Amino acid sequence: MIKLILVRHGKTTCNEKGALSGLTDSVLSETGKLQSQKIADYLKYTNIDKIYTTPFKRTKETIEKLAETKNIKVEESSQLNEINFGDFEGLSFKDIEKNHPEEVQKMIKDGDKYKYPNGESLEDTFVRVKKEIDNIINNNENSTILICSHGGTIRNIISYLLSGDYKYHWNFKIDNGSITEIEINNNFAVINKLNYTKY
Repeated sequence: MIKLILVRHGKTTCNEKGALSGLTDSVLSETGKLQSQKIADYLKYTNIDKIYTTPFKRTKETIEKLAETKNIKVEESSQLNEINFGDFEGLSFKDIEKNHPEEVQKMIKDGDKYKYPNGESLEDTFVRVKKEIDNIINNNENSTILICSHGGTIRNIISYLLSGDYKYHWNFKIDNGSITEIEINNNFAVINKLNYTKY
């Protein structure tokens, strides 16, 4: 059996402004730093064999204290990154609606296949994340794996493990600093905890 502990990074300065930050290296806000400490306290007695994160400050800072407490070397994977918003990195949806109304119409028309200008689509991101999760699961039998990543990434992971597809992507609310736990036994996934923030 494999147990996945999926942690979304703490709240960032970009999150507080409502700015899109897929590949933008935003940093934790004061709220995010507090969430990081609480996550470390909450999980310090949990058995964890490996920790994966993305190469961004917000994920590394979120899990840094816990990794130090557990004396686990963090492995970075860019394949677990958030969707690349391309030219819209750093903008809010209000900015996009105001300055790029034609793109909003394309978003509505194309749905999950919509590709941000010079960026990715949800479908692109799902394929990337799916391959990496398969690699992690196949290389870590009978282990407890913590992955600190991003809201979209975690929604993709859950949808993939439950359905093999991204069709449930938007059915999951994943807040900043939340913890989701999934057990996988004989390729069958069970959610034990979802979007937990009451630590």
